[in-house]
Amino acid sequence: MRPLCGPLLAAALALPAAGAAAQGLFKDVAPLEVSLTTSLKALLRDRDSTKRILHGAELTYKDAAGALVKIPVQLRTRGHFRRLARNCDFPPIKLEIAKAAAQKTVFDGNRTLKIVTSCRAGNSEYEQYILQEYALFRMYQTLTPWSYRTRLAHVTYTDSTGATKPVQSWAFFVEDDGDLAQRRESKKVEDKGAYFDDLNPQQSGYMSLFAYMIGNTDWSLGALHNVTLLRDSSSVVHSIPFDFDWSGAVDARYAFPDASLNLRNVRERVWRGDCRSVEAMTPIFERFLAKRPAMDSVPLGIDAMTPAVKEKMRKYFADFWPMLGNPKNTVAIFSRTCKDRN
Repeated sequence: MRPLCGPLLAAALALPAAGAAAQGLFKDVAPLEVSLTTSLKALLRDRDSTKRILHGAELTYKDAAGALVKIPVQLRTRGHFRRLARNCDFPPIKLEIAKAAAQKTVFDGNRTLKIVTSCRAGNSEYEQYILQEYALFRMYQTLTPWSYRTRLAHVTYTDSTGATKPVQSWAFFVEDDGDLAQRRESKKVEDKGAYFDDLNPQQSGYMSLFAYMIGNTDWSLGALHNVTLLRDSSSVVHSIPFDFDWSGAVDARYAFPDASLNLRNVRERVWRGDCRSVEAMTPIFERFLAKRPAMDSVPLGIDAMTPAVKEKMRKYFADFWPMLGNPKNTVAIFSRTCKDRN
């Protein structure tokens, strides 16, 4: 593996202490019923990506005993495409919780969390998109611990001013970058410009093949677009993917492939990983095949996902699995679009 050079080398320094705080939020997969009360009108109008405006809010949920738990939090809008009002009615959200406020709650150990929200809250088609993207995060978790943890939530957004009716929608919480890094005893690499040759080949293989499996072309290693890099205590760099709503497995009506890829739609697959031999790819294929039962079971276990959507996802993946049984032919297909490692 070629060592990272230039500013990327600095990421090896000052690794965080081992042992992330216990995050009870991710110890259960049951959907969490949550209410967020804030000035909803002000939050939904906050779409200027150049500003960081915090909106005071109250988060409530019921604990295991059925008691109502109230937590003061702060919200801010985030993201790019989905944050723009012309694209989505509801923006993605970042949730911030003071350490003291989170203690003795299900959010203990979480200071910040991404909330992946529905682009059009209440629209049945868009609600399914959220459930599909959540399923893809969970499927990737079955492959490797170098992945983001998630928790599905059914959220009621209540306007503290009473001017806007409450909005109910599916969403899911995503583990914070810093918490993931601490949990994996690693340090986040912030600088762009990495090559495949800089990475742990196993993890980059998982990432690239998963992207191919779900029909996701909306990622870039060098630009750090929808990819997080973590350097562990041995100076090995691991790649972790995120944001799967533009994948063919979700097939959102707003998603489209980059024109340079010459794809008709997002459901067409193209290999965007590095160039590898059959011998190098075979263990990656074997890992996927071994985890197939666990991966296939994820959408089936999401009760709110409709049978029609579950079947659509199953059919999409059914075109992928037979490829892994013929490594030589599959690697030949990948070689048409593979990228040099350096």
